[in-house]
Amino acid sequence: MNFFAWIREGVRQAVLLGVSDAVETIGPPPNETDMGQHLLEVIRKGGPDTTPKAIGGSASPKRKKLGRSLSEVQASAAKAS
Repeated sequence: MNFFAWIREGVRQAVLLGVSDAVETIGPPPNETDMGQHLLEVIRKGGPDTTPKAIGGSASPKRKKLGRSLSEVQASAAKAS
């Protein structure tokens, strides 16, 4: 298991445990469905398929550019001096 898969799995478990704790604290929903059993099934299945194809996106979605590249920063610094 690589580092990012390990982090992803840890976050998934933390979220599911948090939801489980919240459901226990809040109590059962008004329609008396067994939420604990439903959460257990979701955990066993591994959750919904979240691949881009399952969601309806393309196989390789465009990545958003976050911030500036090193060359843009250097060009900006050169203009300022």
